[in-house]
Amino acid sequence: MAQMNGFEGSSLAEIRLFAGLSSQALEVIASRGATRTLQKDTVFIHKGEQSSSLYLILSGKVKVYNRGAEGEEEVLDIQGPGEHLGELALLGDSVRTASAVTLEDSTLMVLSRRAFLACLSENPEIALNLNDTRLVGIMESDLGMHAAQRYRAWSTFRRSGLPMIVLIGGCTGTGKSTVAAELALRLDIGRTLSTDILREVMRLFVSEESEPGLHASTFTAWRAGQAAKDGKSLKTSTLISGFRAQAATLSVAIDGVIGRSVKERASTIVEGIHIHPAYHEHLAHQDALVVPVLLTIPSEDELKRHFIRRGQQAPTRGASHYLENFQAIWQLQAHLVEEAARYGVAVIPNIRLEKTLQQVMEVITDALVTRLALAKN
Repeated sequence: MAQMNGFEGSSLAEIRLFAGLSSQALEVIASRGATRTLQKDTVFIHKGEQSSSLYLILSGKVKVYNRGAEGEEEVLDIQGPGEHLGELALLGDSVRTASAVTLEDSTLMVLSRRAFLACLSENPEIALNLNDTRLVGIMESDLGMHAAQRYRAWSTFRRSGLPMIVLIGGCTGTGKSTVAAELALRLDIGRTLSTDILREVMRLFVSEESEPGLHASTFTAWRAGQAAKDGKSLKTSTLISGFRAQAATLSVAIDGVIGRSVKERASTIVEGIHIHPAYHEHLAHQDALVVPVLLTIPSEDELKRHFIRRGQQAPTRGASHYLENFQAIWQLQAHLVEEAARYGVAVIPNIRLEKTLQQVMEVITDALVTRLALAKN
């Protein structure tokens, strides 16, 4: 783990510019910066000097100011932990437009322009927290066209005001809710919804007698069909039919949630097995960026271990129900993977959370780049 000279107070996680970044990304950023501890009344930025560094305030308090022709002081800003200053210096060999002094003992992290641009290249979602688009040209000259293209896509999307709708599908036990929660933090998305919750709400209004498939698990919904009543053994087609019937019942509610989010321009993450890989296609008309992904656990043994751990961590959910129906769950995953290939949805193995989140961010970035390219044509 990157060390910040023993600093134990505020960390880079509190820096507004890096809101939502993973701990791994923050460690990389910390390794690229230099930490400085300054005493009170230390002037560390002088108006008129040439510089290309960004200052991140980890602790303490600083004053940004100018002096008039007769020496009178004009206070421009007072900043504390979590804030940053010196962004204009990142836009080339800029001249400092104001001075800055510490008002108390303070700890700052200093990032050079190249180090910061490298952080932007690796984490283009930082564009959500920036306002100056002149960085694109500098990124292109310093880091190349690909890095600039990715940053430009995020910056353009941020300015568009459009909502982002992320659809996270996957069979039971693939970690959809965990990934959704972490992704929401990273992208500062306030709305997340599980299709399981929608199903529970619908069960309150629809009786089991009238809609037995709705009151079953997705992997046992087939039992409500005629095949089960005739005593036939479970076939893949029967399993899929039961699953698709339950997903179709829920699609109206999912449509309502997404429609409301688009109307209010509120980015939303919807996760659940009921998000079929084909579902995103009928959202193409929506005035939003819609990004579907499918999570999987590619190993049968690992998926079984997941259910066992789930039973230990949440006894009320138990492991036996899932293990007894494991083959049905495994068959559903195989079906969803095949459908994802058919409809061009990215399949992401969820083995390590950090890697999974990184891959989801790559899918989102690629979607933004594609959208920007189409808008230009």
